[in-house]
Amino acid sequence: MFVKEAMTHDFKALSLESTLREAVRIFQNDKIGLLPVVDANNSLLGAFSRYSLYRALLNDCSLDTLIEPYIIHDAVSIYENEELKDASLLLTEHNTAHAIVISEDNRVSGIFGHADINRSYHIEYSAVVNSLNSLLQQMHTGALAVDHTGKIVVMNPAAESMCGRTSESTVGLALSELFPDLQDSLRSIELQAVEPLIRHVTIKDRKLLITCNSLSNEDHYWGGLFLLQDFTDYETIAGEFDINKKLELALEKTIEMSSDAFVLVDKEGHIRRVNQATCELMKMSKDKIMHTSVHESLPEIRLEETLSAGIQRESFEAVMIGKHHCMVTRVPIFQGNEVVGAIGRIVYRNLNKWKNVMNRLDNLEKEVSYYRAELSILGGSEFDIDDILSKSEEMRQLKYLARQAAPGFSTVLLLGESGTGKELFARGVHNASRRPGRFVKINCAAVPIELWESEFFGYADGAFTGAKRGGKTGKFEDANNGTIFLDEIGDMPLSMQVKLLRVLQEREFERVGGNQTIHVNVRIIAATNKDLEQMVASGDFREDLYYRLHVIPLHIPPLRKRAEDIPLLATSVSKKFSHLMGIEPITISPVAISLLMAHHWPGNVRELENVIERAMNCMNGRVLESHHLPDYLVNINSRPNSETKKALSTFTNNSGIPENEQTTSVYYKKKVSEAEKEAIESALQLANGNRTAAAKILGISRSQFYKKMNMFNIL
Repeated sequence: MFVKEAMTHDFKALSLESTLREAVRIFQNDKIGLLPVVDANNSLLGAFSRYSLYRALLNDCSLDTLIEPYIIHDAVSIYENEELKDASLLLTEHNTAHAIVISEDNRVSGIFGHADINRSYHIEYSAVVNSLNSLLQQMHTGALAVDHTGKIVVMNPAAESMCGRTSESTVGLALSELFPDLQDSLRSIELQAVEPLIRHVTIKDRKLLITCNSLSNEDHYWGGLFLLQDFTDYETIAGEFDINKKLELALEKTIEMSSDAFVLVDKEGHIRRVNQATCELMKMSKDKIMHTSVHESLPEIRLEETLSAGIQRESFEAVMIGKHHCMVTRVPIFQGNEVVGAIGRIVYRNLNKWKNVMNRLDNLEKEVSYYRAELSILGGSEFDIDDILSKSEEMRQLKYLARQAAPGFSTVLLLGESGTGKELFARGVHNASRRPGRFVKINCAAVPIELWESEFFGYADGAFTGAKRGGKTGKFEDANNGTIFLDEIGDMPLSMQVKLLRVLQEREFERVGGNQTIHVNVRIIAATNKDLEQMVASGDFREDLYYRLHVIPLHIPPLRKRAEDIPLLATSVSKKFSHLMGIEPITISPVAISLLMAHHWPGNVRELENVIERAMNCMNGRVLESHHLPDYLVNINSRPNSETKKALSTFTNNSGIPENEQTTSVYYKKKVSEAEKEAIESALQLANGNRTAAAKILGISRSQFYKKMNMFNIL
């Protein structure tokens, strides 16, 4: 409702030439406490109130004195198109009983006061009450209303019939006296639950379904409404009807959408339902098939045999229908102990395609199973720091330090190159901390600078144009009582570093556009691949923030400094992609492992994953060989570093490779060439010189096989 609809339209205005006598006469006749003062164009100049009159009389002014010296120039005014609620708040804020109403062209159009508000609300309330009373009396649904104390204040005739008592004997009773089972519902709606509660109760052998709704105005609870429906006579019928409808709908959808043919017959053997696939198999329309004898229309499936008393279960066999090889399933339909029909399923389309679909479904199930396991590891409580794969002594000490730091509150700073597994350490520390809250990750390098503050701290209702109604929580609120992982912290703008520092120090912040201070209990884990000390020296990173973050630093070594981990990681990655590709686990040859261990790995574990994935897409057999690896790994032109030599020595000693030949890349290229040549010659011997068969034995393409033969001068 708007001010224009509630204001006093019939009013009198004063001018600068008006006297106190005119004002007194209007006050006496119109019983109003505020008069607008306008110019010749009816534009507002000010206001003259009863208090203005009293002030003039106290100054011993005569009634013929002009009102101009006593005009209120800062009188409260309001536009006529404002809502009644906002206008009421305005009067309260200014502690005044009246306000002058201004039209859109800034002319005085009325007077608005508390009396207008009361009158409007009373009219609206009376209309609503009359409508509600009429509705309650006429509706077939029972209705009970209770006040904030839980006492019944309204009971309509339908509720009287359902409860078996009159309104006169019920109104004034506590709801718990009539429905003891609804006591918990009453407590719930007092909490102003958004969703209505539904309860089943029994009263005097009547089964009622009761919907409980909270009646409140903003934050004030003033009662509840209970709607009653009698399901005594319909419950059994509705249950049976619902089951039958569901069965019928399920059957109809199953047979109509299936690519297999379905035939449903009654106990007499007459066809009652077929799907489109059946029509395609029989090359007939549904109209010509329906209601015919299944023995005459489709004698091959022998569905009439299923109707005999001796067939009690599903039967399955292969038959020929026309030129189609078919698999037929026959199932009897029982009602009690009596067979009332049968259904036949005919799989006649390309059975090889059907088999391929089943294989694909099996692979998809494996993929889903794998991703479920991955989600459990990365996001669930099952993931542990010890699940980080490594044989390195440095990594062992690092995991020990991470586990020691996990239960505390101190900030952890993860330092290391891209792809070394900083996020795995962050999740491991969170899960080992047993903090009840969530693990919330935010990539500081991926957030647009204009969204930084709202992303971290959220925003209040109406904070900016396009803001979500009710506001939005930020990452720090989401991570309360948990852990927030600030990845790529080195890319955080300096303006946000100041705000982050306050959260680290005070554990509190305000939303964008809000004024309420929010306190949080959050564990900070930060990560970066940048040199923060150098950034501090160059002024790109705040020194005070750096020392706040640098409480428990964990330096994760790159893969090139822990080459002994490469065989373990490569095997794990191959298992991962075997799941994804739906293939059996593969084996990585010693030569391929040696090449992997000799590489520098600037991309660390992430690069290793990419290499294994690429190689597995290039292979046809069960063994990942050196020729499946990218050329830049096979053609190594630099010496391995000392760490790689040491790890490679351990691996090659276990693989039978001479220790004195492990120092130069020439050895690796030589061994690869020798192994490939020997493999090709052996395959040719096994295939009796048939090059196509030899290529299949090796699991490579024929063109690749010829290329290798030319390379090694094999005739």
